Formats: sequence, structure tokens, C-alpha cells
Amino acid sequence: VQKPMATNLETARQMIETARAAGIRLGVVSQHRFDDASLFLTRALAGGRLGKILQADAYVKWYRSPEYYSRPIKGSWKVEGGGALINQAIHQVDLLLWLAGPVRQVAGFWQLGARHKIESEDVISALLRYASGATGVIQASTAFYPGYTERVEIHGTKGTAVVAGDKLITWDVENDSGDPPPLYRDVRSGSSDPMAIPLEPFERQFRDFGEAIRTGRDPLVSGEEGFRALQLVLTIYQACRENRVLDIAEGTA
Repeated sequence: VQKPMATNLETARQMIETARAAGIRLGVVSQHRFDDASLFLTRALAGGRLGKILQADAYVKWYRSPEYYSRPIKGSWKVEGGGALINQAIHQVDLLLWLAGPVRQVAGFWQLGARHKIESEDVISALLRYASGATGVIQASTAFYPGYTERVEIHGTKGTAVVAGDKLITWDVENDSGDPPPLYRDVRSGSSDPMAIPLEPFERQFRDFGEAIRTGRDPLVSGEEGFRALQLVLTIYQACRENRVLDIAEGTA
């Protein structure tokens, strides 16, 4: 299913339970896990090349024109579930959870309809505390003209890695002796044009899902993984709405 898998946790949980009961595989589109940069980072972090993670951040400072939001459903709470965080930045939310582990506390601030005629957030900023003790920041917007390439930054006790778009652009690690990082200068992004998003990671995810069905294993991005990303997004929304720090419980999928 496309991201987000639902706009509320009850529906997402029902989807997972229905798939389990029927003995079928449920997957959620999160193609950036299949970027070369993400796959390299997963191996590098597992091997301890960055040391202990201290900070893990995501910045999605995009732009969408007024025409993009001209349909009444765009940016609506009822149909889309929100704005930039749940629709654009949920990919980077998933990457943070995959790379840095579960989040246990969040706080946030938002600006509703600050630039576009929408009822949900045009701008949102969140503070995170991971289960590991690391901290983090998520910033998401579709109001920042002309749109800037999204970034995920991981800072550890041994160094720093930065992914921009779908490419690794920074690998500054002390006394690193592992495989050479796949560094790039040119990056591709949907920061100002949704049609500019590269297709190769989608193809990799679809192949992974097909292999999961064939072999009976879970896909890399299962329903449970989609649930965790949605849960973090919705908890950030709640923290913004209630203006307080919120905890996220373990094992709720």
C-alpha cells in the first residue's frame, strides 16, 4: 500500500491484523530504504563505523505550488491525514526509525496553513529522543520556495554521515577503514517537482515485495514498519496540538 498506510492508528492496526489472519504479506511503500546510500548506511551503522549515534535528524524543506493544493482533499486532515509531515516527510521519518531505532519522546511546533490554503501544517518542527538516548530533529515543509533537497544527518561518536536526496554526500569518519562510501555530488530530489523523484528505488522495493511473497518472508518495509512511522507522525501532531512532550510506548503495532 502507499504511504501513509492510513491516517489513523486504528485503521493501520486493523490492516495488519487482517493481513495476519489471512496469511498474506502487507507492505508499505518507503522506497528510500532501497537507495544505495541508505543500504550503505545500514551496513555501516551495524558495523559500528559511526560509533554510538548521538543525533539523527531529517530536514524536508520542500515547495509545492498553490496549484498542487487546489484540490479540496490536499492538505486535509480527514482525507490526507495532514500536510508536509505525513505526506512528504514520512519517508525520512521511516529512515530515521530504520537507521537510528525507535523514538520514545517527542515535542513539536507547527504552523497551520501558513502559506497555502490548507487546514493542516505548512511548516512543522519536532524534537526527538530515541530509545538509545540519542536526540534528533525533524523539520518538514512544502512552503519554502523554491524547495531544497531533503537531508538525513546521522552524527555518531566516530563521525558524521549526510544523505541528500537519494545520495550520500558526506562521510566524515575518524580512522575509517571500511568499504569506500558511495559519495556523490549530484543529487536528485522532488523538492520542487514531484515528477523529479527517481524511480529506481521503487523498482527495488517492488522486487523485494515480490521476493517476500515467493519465499514467505516479511518484506523489508512491512505493515508493522509502516505502523511505526505513522505512529511517530501522529504523536508529533498530538504534541503540537497539545503543546507538550509526549511519550511513545513500545510494541503497539
